Amino acid sequence: MQKKPILSRAGARVSQKEAQPRQMKNIYFVQACDVHGSGSNATAYLPYATGLLAAYAFHSETVKQNYRVKRFIYKKENIAEAIASLEAPAAVGFSTYIWNFEYNIAFAAALKKAYPECAVIFGGHNVSNCSASQLDIYPFIDFLVHGEGEIAFCGILEHLCTDRRFSEIPNISYRGADGKAVRTKEEPICTLDYPSPYLEGWFEDILKNDNMIFSALLETNRGCPYRCAYCDWGSITLRMRQFPIERVIAEMEYFAAHKIQFCFCIDSNFGMFKRDFEIVDAFLEIKKRTGYPEMFKCCTTEGSGMAEFNINKKLNDSQILKGASLALQTLSEEALENIGRKNMSIARYADLTARYNEAGIPTYSELIYGLPGETYESFAENLSFMLQSGTTKGCFIHYCELLPNAALAKPENVEKFKIKTAKIPYTQFHSTPEPEIREYSNIIVSTYSMDYDAWIRACTFGLFVQCFHYMGVLQCFSRYLYYEEKVPYKTFYEKLIAWAEHRPDTLLGAFYAEIREKLGGLKRGETISRVHVNPAFGNIDWPLEEGMCLEIVTHADRFFDEIRDFLLGFGLAPALGKELLSYQFNILRKPEPGTVQAEYSVDLLRYFREIDLGAYEAPQHVKNTLTFDNRMAFSSLEDYAMKVVWFGRKSARILLRGDELKQTFGAAPEPDADV
Repeated sequence: MQKKPILSRAGARVSQKEAQPRQMKNIYFVQACDVHGSGSNATAYLPYATGLLAAYAFHSETVKQNYRVKRFIYKKENIAEAIASLEAPAAVGFSTYIWNFEYNIAFAAALKKAYPECAVIFGGHNVSNCSASQLDIYPFIDFLVHGEGEIAFCGILEHLCTDRRFSEIPNISYRGADGKAVRTKEEPICTLDYPSPYLEGWFEDILKNDNMIFSALLETNRGCPYRCAYCDWGSITLRMRQFPIERVIAEMEYFAAHKIQFCFCIDSNFGMFKRDFEIVDAFLEIKKRTGYPEMFKCCTTEGSGMAEFNINKKLNDSQILKGASLALQTLSEEALENIGRKNMSIARYADLTARYNEAGIPTYSELIYGLPGETYESFAENLSFMLQSGTTKGCFIHYCELLPNAALAKPENVEKFKIKTAKIPYTQFHSTPEPEIREYSNIIVSTYSMDYDAWIRACTFGLFVQCFHYMGVLQCFSRYLYYEEKVPYKTFYEKLIAWAEHRPDTLLGAFYAEIREKLGGLKRGETISRVHVNPAFGNIDWPLEEGMCLEIVTHADRFFDEIRDFLLGFGLAPALGKELLSYQFNILRKPEPGTVQAEYSVDLLRYFREIDLGAYEAPQHVKNTLTFDNRMAFSSLEDYAMKVVWFGRKSARILLRGDELKQTFGAAPEPDADV
């Protein structure tokens, strides 16, 4: 096992620079990401993708003898200042995706104006694999790299300083002598013989000189065997290839040595291979020995579920896991067929989540709004079915991004499914609004099965379910009504939405109006917004459901006073309805710490705990006193919002749990017709 970083390539790079300074051409890389936090808490990712390009290219003798890397631009710097800092750039490589494409375009245009002879090379997921049209749209781009970039980028550098016979390089596009775009032959890539930018020292200057908390990407394999039509992962590379496990472990040792706090494993299906368990064990051993990396996140496999469970259990037992994702995307059979996806059976899904519950691991599901084949009714019914089955304790519903290289984006599928999209401001939730360049998303808002109005309705339903059920604001009420009064979840939340629509003067009514206004922007010739901003919760973009939750919980007295009549209007006995109101109000974690005692004639604590465990029992009528001990203290509403709603959403931290709840019992109550 290799324990120390390998710095020979970086060292060779420096010696070449000193030996032949006048002959060397300067290369720069731009892989701009968003920075989270500010000041001493500012965090950013090391530029792994462009680091791979540099590490591979400098194994070429031609490249080593002719080029030197001057700098990696890894965050969104002021473009004018960044270009002013460049020194005679011969080539600049851009790594592009939805979070930096517009920034890269603006940077490249300004770069070409300042340095007309500089070769501008674009690669990454936002470069189309099927077309060279971006060369026609953006005249300041000289080369497009289609698919994996290491080999093609190296070839471009080699030919730029030799014979300029770019037609020999597979998987690129460039302009021919007549100025027209030329697409070279497509050639599958079977190798994974790419050196590690970490171990070869390409980020040493960044780590040494930049005052930043760094996160790192870990890649143990490459490829994806699945062909989900909304995703561009499998469309770019299907063949599964593995990096040597010695390299993977050496990179984790490198992260620990450089005190990297957060490690994100970017494999498409971590847990697919038996050796992935060895990798987790190695990570945990390194963390135990060094304290770093503090966190490890991975996208686990979508196979049988047991490999995923065992990996998540290891991480949870080591207090690293926030919550395990069990992605479904949709339960509609028609939509699943359209996107080329198969889910595990609901029975298997329920069995797996029962294992997670028994192990004390919080789970959350993931769905997507507006997939072709989904209707409002199927979406609402299926989401209600998930609530009914109680399979997971959390849910994230994503807007469907039409990615350039995803199968859904192919013209024939856009026409077949009657897909309509909206170009809206891209939002990286929980980050500050971008000050210079605005990125954009291209989200599906209408298909043959769900028009724009139905899409707005589905999104509204999903937002209400996420806030009031999965995040807990009215979870106790909706569950009790479902189990004891046979009120379907779909009925409860549709009635809640209708109540909010007709009461604009209430807190919930105002938020309903905000949701409809932001999602319905296209009807007014405007755009769509998916965020809520309140400076009291920090100068960041909140998902609408989290913003709604924050506004309600921080004004809980007003909210429950306004909605009391609605909640008591489902036929509950008055005394029981009041107890449910009291319990629901008291169990929510408020921003201010405090202890509250309340008396109940029904053992609601046990009742809801049993439902959480998937073991429903009828409510027991027994006098008891509950002490709600909200002991978490927060320095501000911003601190509360971050720790409870942002960091704590997957584990339902907004609900008091465990030792925060103390129960004592009294004598059995007298029979009461109201109970």
